[in-house]
Amino acid sequence: MEIKNKKIVEAGHISEVYGPVQALKNFLLKKTDKFIFIGHPFSFTNLEGTVVEEFINGEKFKIQKGHKRNKNQFWQWLNDLFFNLLFIAKQKGQVDIFIGVDNLNAITGIIMKIFKKVDIVIYYIIDHTPRRFKNPFFNFLYELADKIACKKSDYIFAISERVKNAKLEKFKIDGRKIFTVPVGVELEKIDKFTLEEKLNSKSMIFMSYLDETKGCQLMIEAMAEIIKKESKAELLIIGTGPYENKLKEMAKMAGLEKNIKFLGAMDHNTLFKFIPHHRFGVAPYLDDKNSYTYYADPTKPKEYLACGLPVVITDVPWIAKEIGQKPMGIVCKYNKEELVNACLKLLQDDEFYKLCLKNAQEFTKDLSYDNIYKEVFYKIL
Repeated sequence: MEIKNKKIVEAGHISEVYGPVQALKNFLLKKTDKFIFIGHPFSFTNLEGTVVEEFINGEKFKIQKGHKRNKNQFWQWLNDLFFNLLFIAKQKGQVDIFIGVDNLNAITGIIMKIFKKVDIVIYYIIDHTPRRFKNPFFNFLYELADKIACKKSDYIFAISERVKNAKLEKFKIDGRKIFTVPVGVELEKIDKFTLEEKLNSKSMIFMSYLDETKGCQLMIEAMAEIIKKESKAELLIIGTGPYENKLKEMAKMAGLEKNIKFLGAMDHNTLFKFIPHHRFGVAPYLDDKNSYTYYADPTKPKEYLACGLPVVITDVPWIAKEIGQKPMGIVCKYNKEELVNACLKLLQDDEFYKLCLKNAQEFTKDLSYDNIYKEVFYKIL
């Protein structure tokens, strides 16, 4: 894998939640001598604005702040587009590899390649949905940008087989330039745990950006039934988002404040030291085949499993089938009764729990981001 002497720029949109954008950044700053990361906040986040970090031999030597976050998504994207173009245009010499995480960022690399400022453009697709916007004009622009990024990029990294197949079918692109690059886990960060503490724990973890599609509301409804049969059960909710206040109100109205605790946002290092010491994780995604989750390779289930948390999950992302078959947890429908029964099974059946835990550890032992990214860069270079 010859990327050490390459000058690499990664541009991506970020939120407060850790994901592939940040994981790729951590990988590249360790593997290449000259690395630049451009982080644009999504308009719905609380992040201040665009930030550029420049690294030499893995050491940060320069930080540059760009434009402020704009709550209007369209204007935010225009600002991001022009920022990328101006930044790359001012670079001394050529950028060897430009990685655009989403189509807007990829297009800036394609434009700069026309002007000989970029050599190789990689379009990294971490989300997909058949229809991105309800507004037909905005959706047309998004689809056009996606088509250009797919057609003109040198390589495409697709986060899942579902995304890869969707792009191949839609745009008829050369299959030799598109690679499935699944979500991994930074295994080295995970705290050690004991089987005894896991079996003694009755705490369930829900970690996510808190919006309605993640299904936390159903878990709160289920808790009233769960504690009738398992009085020590508690739900620990990690994350923040626009649905947070509604969820807190639901827990309060149900009289579940002692059993449901909102822990707020947690940085990734702290998260991986905290969650391994609890019983299992829940991921009750809404059942929507047009959602991002259906096409994506969501980070949360893999992080649960790698941290020794069997999973209760709805049958939406592809990994649900793996979880159900091995088993590494329980797959249920998006309804309260099935969710309650699945949670009680993992809370009370220690033998089944130990089987799920063993399978989860086996499944994730080689699921490191380093291995995943090393393999794909070896293939393209």
